[in-house]
Amino acid sequence: MGVIDRTICDCCVCPMQCVMKQLITNQDPEAPIIFTPVSQTRVFINSVDNFIADTNMGFFPVCNVTAVSTILLSSSTLLKPVRNDVKGECKCCEDPATKQLTSLGIGAEVTIEFISGPGFFAIPLTGNILKVGEGIVILKNVVDSAGAQVNNIAISTCQITNINPSS
Repeated sequence: MGVIDRTICDCCVCPMQCVMKQLITNQDPEAPIIFTPVSQTRVFINSVDNFIADTNMGFFPVCNVTAVSTILLSSSTLLKPVRNDVKGECKCCEDPATKQLTSLGIGAEVTIEFISGPGFFAIPLTGNILKVGEGIVILKNVVDSAGAQVNNIAISTCQITNINPSS
């Protein structure tokens, strides 16, 4: 899973890199979708090292990946354990979102908006919380705002703009 110093990379970039490393395979017949603030791109991930994802569609800096969606995400996907930070961006952005998702519990249905492309707008997805780790929430049974079923998705909690629990 890797260990890095206590920096901004701790709460969102390093955890996303760990998730993406687990998706280096051509076993997904649809290939994962990488979401960034300016695009949604279906890619095959060749490697993920030094915070760069090498894909068949070029290189993606992991710091700009807000989410990744694929059938390969499951309860066996390894996530970094949740930690509480004492200062910095992780304390004011990632920690509260992760704490809220954790308090809702595994299986809870939520609608989550997160920064995604094209442009800086929030895309709402509804699903059940499958797993929560440091900087990452994985949703299953996901449907988009049009009601279409989509693959499981790992969302960077640093990029979440709204969490709306279902009643």
